[in-house]
Amino acid sequence: MTPTALGDTLAHIVRAIPGVAFLAPGITGRLRSAFHDHDPRQSGPPRGALRVSRRNGAGPWEIEARIVTLAGYRACDVTRATRSAILAHLQADGATAGHGAAVKVTITGIV
Repeated sequence: MTPTALGDTLAHIVRAIPGVAFLAPGITGRLRSAFHDHDPRQSGPPRGALRVSRRNGAGPWEIEARIVTLAGYRACDVTRATRSAILAHLQADGATAGHGAAVKVTITGIV
């Protein structure tokens, strides 16, 4: 699976987690949206919101998710649920896909 395809799949999974309001764009996405209208043809996570890579192209997955949570949900519970959902998908995707994966979840705001 390519990093782009995995990122799109994980974006759908993360958005469905109770307490997740949305994936947070990085600074470039925020600046771009201030000067340009949103392009509805763009799909997948906003740039900077979900980073998916492999060291040297073949090592374990390295995933960083930046999310905004909903008020009324405990941030630590949403973070744990997000991390668990990502790891569960990697393990279900293949016997070794989740082995050694590094998953980092950062909450950037609460709405």
